[in-house]
Amino acid sequence: MKVALLSLLTFSLSLSAQPVSGREALETDLQYLHRPAPITPEFIGQVGTHILMMAQKTHAPKAPTVQQFAQGLVTALAGHSPAQHETDGMAADIEQTLQSAGTSTVGFEGAVRDFERRLMRAAVPAVRAHLVASSLERIGREVRGPEDAPVK
Repeated sequence: MKVALLSLLTFSLSLSAQPVSGREALETDLQYLHRPAPITPEFIGQVGTHILMMAQKTHAPKAPTVQQFAQGLVTALAGHSPAQHETDGMAADIEQTLQSAGTSTVGFEGAVRDFERRLMRAAVPAVRAHLVASSLERIGREVRGPEDAPVK
């Protein structure tokens, strides 16, 4: 009986210690913005770290670009209360952008457009939503590299 109880306890602890994906962590971060707590530079750094966790290791964007995007995203959403399905969708759009190397340009551009629309549905002013979406697009261009850039 003691062995069974100990095994169950060990199994329960191992489940709670499972690593969280970058996307799950970012979804939690975005939901945190509903609270009236002050936004700190540490929190913005955490959001940037969680975004970088979603990137492919061989096609990761530059950390300063991601931090700039994280700051714009957090400040744009602060004080707004988007529905959870919208913040989850934003995290999915960010993940799709980060993993868009070698994929269709149409899919990449669609993720950025969807992200911008989600921001506007969260009551972020259109100009601000466009600026944040442009920052996400910059991340996508870094990830996609020159071979995915349009020919000029």
